[in-house]
Amino acid sequence: MSLETSVPVIIPGNERFLRFIVDTKYSIYRRTLFVLILFITMLGGNKTHEFTDQTFYVLKAAGFFFTLLLISLNLYVLIPVYLFKGRYLHYVFWVFVVIVCSFILYTILKAQLPELRIKPVKQDDDGYMADFLSLSMILCILCAATSGLKLFQRWIKDNYRIVQLENIRMHTEMDFLKNQINPHFLFNMLNNSQVLIQTDPDRASEILIKLSDLLRYQLYDSGRQQVLLSADIRFLIHFLSLEKIRRDYFEFQVQQEGTEQAVLLPPLLFIPFVENAVKHNIQSVEGAFVQLSFKLIGRSLIFECRNPKPLSGHTLAEKGGLGLPNVKRRLELLYPGKYQLQLKEEPALYTVHLKLSL
Repeated sequence: MSLETSVPVIIPGNERFLRFIVDTKYSIYRRTLFVLILFITMLGGNKTHEFTDQTFYVLKAAGFFFTLLLISLNLYVLIPVYLFKGRYLHYVFWVFVVIVCSFILYTILKAQLPELRIKPVKQDDDGYMADFLSLSMILCILCAATSGLKLFQRWIKDNYRIVQLENIRMHTEMDFLKNQINPHFLFNMLNNSQVLIQTDPDRASEILIKLSDLLRYQLYDSGRQQVLLSADIRFLIHFLSLEKIRRDYFEFQVQQEGTEQAVLLPPLLFIPFVENAVKHNIQSVEGAFVQLSFKLIGRSLIFECRNPKPLSGHTLAEKGGLGLPNVKRRLELLYPGKYQLQLKEEPALYTVHLKLSL
């Protein structure tokens, strides 16, 4: 199962205008309205007496389709490839190239017009310069208008995305608090520490330190926008270490490659997968274990989580619980189009494979 589809930003139903501007299901209506307005604008106006009726409307139609082509080039190529990726000089350069190429094409076509004109028109050097300035102004206005519309759409999406991310982050923290850092979990840890204080003080101290670090991270660091990857991994290690102390038969392994680099990530990104792995492998065929792997290759982070299937035979979808849909949604908001999530189910093993483009 691979997750690579885009999840739309959710906009409240009462914001009808914003939904029409942003929602993908209205894209065909937006394009139709835009083409209609452009068509009326360009084919409207008074007819000149330089050309015959047929030639006049043919030239108008050609200008309409050429303008539509340039607008599409800006909307679907230049803006996504250059403007949205912060390559502003490249964007300006290619807009200038488009203007120059358009003027060259315009000049070539205009050279053929004398044969179609009813009345001949003289063209001097000043006329060519005026044509170039006029064409440049028109194309710049079109680029500014379409770019402004795209930026407005992105601004709306980003604002709602921030709100949704905050809500999901709060739900993630609350789910984790309810599922793990609950009174029963704390009671077990403190009770184990109390027993070990008499027999193994060093071990008791280790438990309390890990529990303290776990709670500190949950209460303070998880409220930040981003944390170090190494800190998130350390949090998972403490969590699994305490789980191992709490249970008689439980093993875990954490493999790291390249994670010593100062990579920043949103907090608690991996805990839903690990929490599910711990929770649903209690009655496994080969004993309870969790294997984690973090590999940083270039600008890509690859995370894997493995655990044995329980004897009850739950499917991977059944074991996901409520946390998995939330983490999928969170990934789409944080890394739109920049992540791949695969949930693999084998005869005796579950595997979560997550690849992030940082």
